[in-house]
Amino acid sequence: MNHTYRYLDTVVSYTMTDVIRDHVWLFLGTLSMLLVLIIIYFARREKMQIEAARHEQEQNKLLAEALSAANQASVAKKVFLQNMSHDIRTPMNAVLGFTDLAIHVEDDTARVQDYLSKIKISGNHLLSIVNEVLEISRIESGQTKLDETICNISDIVRETDVIVREQALEKKQTFVIDIWKVKNLYIYCDKLRIKEILVNLLGNAVKYTQTGGNISLRIIQTPCDRQGYGNYEIHVKDNGCGMSQEFLEKIFVPFERQANTTISGIQGTGLGMTIIKGFVNAMEGTIDITSEENKGTEVVVHLCQKIAEPPEKSREQESVSYPPELFAGKRLLLVEDNSMNREIASALLEEAGLIVDIAENGAIAVEKVSYYPPGYYTAVLMDIQMPIMDGYTAARKIRELPDPFCAKIPIIVTELMETLGKILFGENCMM
Repeated sequence: MNHTYRYLDTVVSYTMTDVIRDHVWLFLGTLSMLLVLIIIYFARREKMQIEAARHEQEQNKLLAEALSAANQASVAKKVFLQNMSHDIRTPMNAVLGFTDLAIHVEDDTARVQDYLSKIKISGNHLLSIVNEVLEISRIESGQTKLDETICNISDIVRETDVIVREQALEKKQTFVIDIWKVKNLYIYCDKLRIKEILVNLLGNAVKYTQTGGNISLRIIQTPCDRQGYGNYEIHVKDNGCGMSQEFLEKIFVPFERQANTTISGIQGTGLGMTIIKGFVNAMEGTIDITSEENKGTEVVVHLCQKIAEPPEKSREQESVSYPPELFAGKRLLLVEDNSMNREIASALLEEAGLIVDIAENGAIAVEKVSYYPPGYYTAVLMDIQMPIMDGYTAARKIRELPDPFCAKIPIIVTELMETLGKILFGENCMM
């Protein structure tokens, strides 16, 4: 009996030990899991705190950058307004001053006309300032809309040439245009915007290039991955004063100028390049500028435009004939680099009843024959030895023009004064 009790005590003892051991292991396991959870919690909490701190730092950095940009914009606008106050005041004073003078002039029509012409010039300058400010406002508000129609690149360039060439001639600059690498002249585009880009870029080139300098406009067409489209590169290059690398970095920032009007003596709002950039962006194009101080600047605009079919020629256009004879009332293109020879030749030809247009070298002659409509010139009187492009090269390029009517225009290439005698006496040599 006692033996049985001892056995039961032993069994109970072992059972209690197992239970206690199991509870201890359960407790230790639970404690371990709790510790792991606590460690994970604090690790995640620390990570979140680090991320929150980093995010706060990034936000603070962004806020600091935004504040800096706002301050820079504020300073730029302040400087702009200071410069603009001078730019606006100068032509406004001219308008008021010449108006006052015109009012007090009596019986002197010539002086009144002179004052009125100066008032008009100053008024146009004021209008251009207002237009630029309004344009930049539309661009910044995203209201720039493109009106794309079928346009001829030659027409756009010719109209630009009419605006820019007179400015270049006033500074005795050589202005050359080259569009020979354009295969498809008809494209869908916003003609007004394209012309504004060209006029603005070329206007800058004229303004910032010294008297007697060189300016060129070159348009190149390259293949495009998009079917029915063409890549068009517009190159505007000059050998003017150039720009510093520091200014190049902020050239598209509104209200920025390399030097204000008071220092440079050159009129401008500092909005032109910003406007150009806005137009190019609206056309989904790009613009790149390379420049070096005292050496010049080149601006390259890349545009991808849809190619259009050339419009059919009317029967009237197809029936136009181009007789080789020169007779009174017809327009002649006189190509001569020597100014004295040009003056003498023009006078002789005009006395013979001809309308005379002038080109200073062969390159300009080719561009004029190309840009003006067929039949605009009856013939071309071309000197042989000229800078940039001689008479023979110019004649060959005219013969290679895509328009058959322009390509067949009569060309007289020889020594100018000798040829004039032949023309006036009825002898000429057509190429």
